[in-house]
Amino acid sequence: MRKTWASIITIYQNTKLNGKLFIRITLLMVVTLALVLICLQYAFSLYDEQIYAKSSQVLMMSSNTIEEELERIEEVSFNIAVDPQIQSALLELQGEVTGYDIYRLEQKLEEELANYVGSERYIHSIYLYDSSGREFLAGSSSKPLGEKEKRIAMYSADRYEGKNYWMEIDGVDEFLTSVRLLRSYENLNFDRIGKLMIRVNLDKIVAGLPLTQGEVGGNIVISNSSQVFYSQKGTHDLGDFDFITKKGQGYGIEKINGERYFVNHIATNFEDWTYWNIIPFHAMFSKITAVKYSMVLLFTFLFILLISIGFGFLKRITNPIEELASTMQEVQKGNFLAVQSLKVDEMPEDEVGTLYRNFKTMVQRIDELIKENFSKQLLVKETEFKALQAQINPHFLYNTLESVNWLAKTNKQQQISSMVEALGHLMRNSINFNEDIITVEKELDIVQSYLTIQNYRFADRLNFQMDIPASVLHHHIPKLTLQPLLENSFQHAVEPALDVSTIKLSAVETEQLLYIRVEDNGPGIDPNTLLYIKKGIIKPKGTGIGLNNIDQRIKLGFGEQYGLEIENLAGKGTAVTVILPIQRGGIR
Repeated sequence: MRKTWASIITIYQNTKLNGKLFIRITLLMVVTLALVLICLQYAFSLYDEQIYAKSSQVLMMSSNTIEEELERIEEVSFNIAVDPQIQSALLELQGEVTGYDIYRLEQKLEEELANYVGSERYIHSIYLYDSSGREFLAGSSSKPLGEKEKRIAMYSADRYEGKNYWMEIDGVDEFLTSVRLLRSYENLNFDRIGKLMIRVNLDKIVAGLPLTQGEVGGNIVISNSSQVFYSQKGTHDLGDFDFITKKGQGYGIEKINGERYFVNHIATNFEDWTYWNIIPFHAMFSKITAVKYSMVLLFTFLFILLISIGFGFLKRITNPIEELASTMQEVQKGNFLAVQSLKVDEMPEDEVGTLYRNFKTMVQRIDELIKENFSKQLLVKETEFKALQAQINPHFLYNTLESVNWLAKTNKQQQISSMVEALGHLMRNSINFNEDIITVEKELDIVQSYLTIQNYRFADRLNFQMDIPASVLHHHIPKLTLQPLLENSFQHAVEPALDVSTIKLSAVETEQLLYIRVEDNGPGIDPNTLLYIKKGIIKPKGTGIGLNNIDQRIKLGFGEQYGLEIENLAGKGTAVTVILPIQRGGIR
């Protein structure tokens, strides 16, 4: 027996996913059906279950109908509030009007209100008050609004500032009052110009409800959080009604005036009301047997139907998963192009479709990262190769420059000596790769050596300006960032010029960023050339360190949001801005 069970478990574990799902769902449905039939057999033996099934339907239909009618009354209230004729009359009443004008406006308002009363059969009367408290009435004058209720309504209108508010009268009453503050829409100033009260006859609404009459229908009762404010059959069927504290939806057997009643209640979001249906306990016993057999037949039919269509449904779920698993195996082998075969556009917006799209996006991103990393590795190799080239026999060059410097000093050639010393300092820093990131102060030291040489070349044609605050000197910058930018300005601005050329080096810092800017008054850069420089197609002459190379070094070291910005100035010239993060006390 144990071997048999072990064999069954092994076969099940090796079955495909759709087979496992089909087996599990079938077993679950069989167990569920058995439990449901047992529960129904027990449930239908009780009176309250049958009554609840019917009374819930009645109460749900009743509450929906009542709220739909009240929402229509709210629309009428809103239409009155924005009615141009009523707005105009109320605004005119705010001014100084004579007795005849008051009479004319009163007739106009009551005529307009009468039209609204006639359009809705459940409206008992409409009260309109202008800003001075004058009352205008349309509809029936029987059972008018009391002074206490009127004060509460006035207060509620101000409190809800233009929103509709349903006011329930203390005690059980057949009327419900809609209250709204009227505001002026002229020039959108929203001044208060009046208050509107619409009395609704709930008895008429409830009288038109389906299946609410007679013994089966019971008594429709509506309560708020603290009290009952409406009863279809008056108060004689309510008794103490001390069970209104119940919340949500449910039912129970309650004794009212010594008799057993089935009490069903439903809470809705409409004004936080609770609807009650109070039905005599024995009202629907005769229909229990018919409903019982109907439910058994229905569940049997559903069971057969679901079993017949379940396998096809499962295949529609598992087939895409199998296709995705096959694609994952291809990607595992390194075939990233396999994701192109996934028909993502044809997948629905469900979990499987989301899995397809996310997997394809992930693989494409991995492919992009691999290519990007390969490009960065090539750049690193190229930089290392150039560094090796630059370090060929540096000591021989230094010794040669020292000899030239000694001869210059011996022959009292101070200019030659200064140029040689500056050149030696510049070369020593250029080919020293022990430090990739240095302070701005050290970078300016390299710049100063370069400027010493250029000052001898362009003494009368160069106006160099430098505005570097002392606060930025200790921030960090990639080595040999500024000297190539200055060399670019000398090559394209100073050398071709016949007049005095101006080059300005400045720095500005914010809380998070450091901006170092090199400007010249040269001829500027052709827009196409500027595009080529940004793409790294055009390489500058001189050091061989291109603008694109500097930009890439900054992005690799600090992030894609940093680097160079190149622009043509509005008047004449070019500006290159280095954007770096603030580096205080060390590398971030």
